[in-house]
Amino acid sequence: MVKRFSAFAPALLAAHAREVAQGARQARLLEAKQRLERTVAAQDKRRSRAAHDLRTPLMVIKGYVDMMIKGTGGPLGPQAQRYLERIAKVAADQKELIDRRLAPPVPGLDDLRPVLTHAFAPTRGRAAATLTLPAERTVPVRGARADWELLARTLARGTAGAVAVDVHLGPAQEASQWLLRVRACPGAALTARAQAMLQQLAERLGGTLAVAVEPRLELTLVLPGDDAFPVPAHR
Repeated sequence: MVKRFSAFAPALLAAHAREVAQGARQARLLEAKQRLERTVAAQDKRRSRAAHDLRTPLMVIKGYVDMMIKGTGGPLGPQAQRYLERIAKVAADQKELIDRRLAPPVPGLDDLRPVLTHAFAPTRGRAAATLTLPAERTVPVRGARADWELLARTLARGTAGAVAVDVHLGPAQEASQWLLRVRACPGAALTARAQAMLQQLAERLGGTLAVAVEPRLELTLVLPGDDAFPVPAHR
């Protein structure tokens, strides 16, 4: 009996050592998870406090400027009126920037290029589109992947009847935005339903949509990029 136990002893000791190591590893993972949760909670609290501290003086400035524009402090000359309107606009722009930069992070799409490539891939009854996409870097954008995929599919279906389709994606003239332009001719006709869906998706993703039908169908979307990854300058 002792000899038999001695034969199994190394295996039992090794199994026990593995269980102890696994338990220690799980304890370390749990501790790391709790530490990360505390760090994230502290960062959220600091972000909220910073947003409040930055917004407060802007709101005070805006309040006084609004009162002066309304003539509460007396009549203003045209030049003073222009100065105050400019101050009000800068304050509003700064508040929007603070809201965007310090808002809780929203899950985004790491790269828009594969979504467009898949949506405009050649299929039966649809020729291959000409895609001009940034080659040197990814195109991260804000918004849910499902919305971006639906947007790309709707664009592809709306131009499916065209003989030639050109898709261009690049930096917009305004910093931190991407320009997506789809041109189709001839034979493409965008239905009112598809246009309404594209308009709704563009607004949901924080962008704008412009549609032209002459001399060819042209869809132009200006879409916000991900603030964590700067958009290259427009050329």
